[in-house]
Amino acid sequence: MIGRCLAGILLGFPLAAVLLRLMLLALGDSGGAWLIPALMLFFPLWTALMIGAYAFGSAVRAWIVLGSANALAFLAQWVTQHGR
Repeated sequence: MIGRCLAGILLGFPLAAVLLRLMLLALGDSGGAWLIPALMLFFPLWTALMIGAYAFGSAVRAWIVLGSANALAFLAQWVTQHGR
């Protein structure tokens, strides 16, 4: 139980941040006009990821899936920033 909780907290935070960053990059002009709404969306998204961590059958699976999602999201951010 605590393993899934920690996975949601520790891996959900950067995942929520990078997903919102990708959304802002997709909006063009670095999403400057949407920065405040994105910041308001951060906490509900992080909370949803923490709650979603309990959907996994085990803590190991939660860590693997959320860790892989983080790796893919950060890779997408890196490709987006360096591909310009």
